[in-house]
Amino acid sequence: MKVDERPHLHPHWNTFSPNDGAGVEGAFTFETSIAHGHGYTYLLKDGNGEWKAWATFMMLVDLKGYEEVGPERGVYGGHTVAWSDVLAERRARIELDPQVLVVGGGQTCLMVAARFKQMNIPTLLIERNARIGDNWRKRYPTISLHTPKQHHQLLYAPFPLNWPLYTPRDKLADWMESYAINQDLLTWTSSSIRGRPIYNEDAGKWDVTIDHNGVTKEIHPAHIVLATGTLGTPIIPHLENRDKFRGEILHGIDFKGGQLYSGKKVIVVGAGSTAIDICQDLCVHKAASVTMIQRSSTCVISQAVAEVFIGRAFPPDVPCDINDFKVGSIPMGLRKKVLPGIQHMVDDMEKEMYAKLRKGGVALNSGPDGAGHSLLVYERLGGYDVGGADLVGSGEIKVKQGVEPVACTEDSLVFSDGSEVEADVVFMACGWTKIRDANKDLFGEEVIDGTKDVFGLDEEGESKGGYRPTGHPGLWFATGDFWMARHLSKPLGIQIKAIELELSHNRR
Repeated sequence: MKVDERPHLHPHWNTFSPNDGAGVEGAFTFETSIAHGHGYTYLLKDGNGEWKAWATFMMLVDLKGYEEVGPERGVYGGHTVAWSDVLAERRARIELDPQVLVVGGGQTCLMVAARFKQMNIPTLLIERNARIGDNWRKRYPTISLHTPKQHHQLLYAPFPLNWPLYTPRDKLADWMESYAINQDLLTWTSSSIRGRPIYNEDAGKWDVTIDHNGVTKEIHPAHIVLATGTLGTPIIPHLENRDKFRGEILHGIDFKGGQLYSGKKVIVVGAGSTAIDICQDLCVHKAASVTMIQRSSTCVISQAVAEVFIGRAFPPDVPCDINDFKVGSIPMGLRKKVLPGIQHMVDDMEKEMYAKLRKGGVALNSGPDGAGHSLLVYERLGGYDVGGADLVGSGEIKVKQGVEPVACTEDSLVFSDGSEVEADVVFMACGWTKIRDANKDLFGEEVIDGTKDVFGLDEEGESKGGYRPTGHPGLWFATGDFWMARHLSKPLGIQIKAIELELSHNRR
């Protein structure tokens, strides 16, 4: 074991808990008989003046002899072979016998595939849409990512220096499409699994039929990584007499811009990021009325305050992989104990916004166990405010709190307290199924019911299900935000590599 002396990782003084005072933190490297690893530790003096570990984190970096490759020289056959020929040969080889099938075409899928490529794990990615990035292009037009760009950059690919701080929808979609090209990923668009994949226990492989742009293909990967989104399919609650409603009832994913609803009475069911963004756009485009339905209290943080805290965790002048490593070095369970101690700072910074929201009728909470918004993202996902509080406070966005819709009349929505609100259009921005439920039709209940729960925190404060054995051999889930995909795609790749090298027999 050795101290890591690299910039930003060498031992230094810091304050990592407001209740525990100053201590020393720093990184170290270590080796096992089969792997290289690195770790990070936080040391504090106890009541007797002895140094004790407040938290220590260790993870494998590479399997010996199978280290992640770096950039190629870019010259092939002594300048006698064209890059296009090299790429075509590599793709043909993978198409013939992919070791891993990654399902989905969003940012998580792309980063998992990019990581596996650098680890020499032959990977095919399939995406049902016509183009990589279409999953973002199909979202509501005003959306920009709610975190600063240093948090949501793609693996191996920092944004240009003049990139916007908050990436708009279409720029992200185009960036993802170019990323798949620049990372030399093998992607099949307009492609989806047909029939039910069958796992062959004896061969340790799946039998999978894919509709690839109208052509049937049979492949036999050893592993399938489901990266179809942390959230599954849209939820639209059952409403009595829905067929009598003369207006439209849609999910938030179907919102294509407020200009389509000028002069209309609109209800938005839900009070998260999507709901407030939709409400704000409707107000800008002069909807006749906008009513937001909040069933239970919400933990809200403004984009400006979130930017401060995310900027501390992901300093723009520190390499992304180092930020990812250090953020991952403090267990979620420990964060849950520490964060309530700084929630008063957030409350003070947000007092003006909270006053506007409460004036408009929004019920607020401080997140799980008072730990605030940041942990809520990893337990249930969470909400950011990017300007909606002003509209709530002024009454332009009306809030109906503590109820849920149960039925329809011809021109209104009926709520659990018996009240009614007139509407021409209703948007359900109230949730999605879980990724396991969304894949039951594809894999069958027996397979999916045999897997572990995905997302949220387990009893040890670690993220459930994703990037770790699921309970079914050869089946993996990749979920979460950009940081999770960048950081955890490596241990996922190591687990798969170890199985294929027979260094691990834990296929479940």
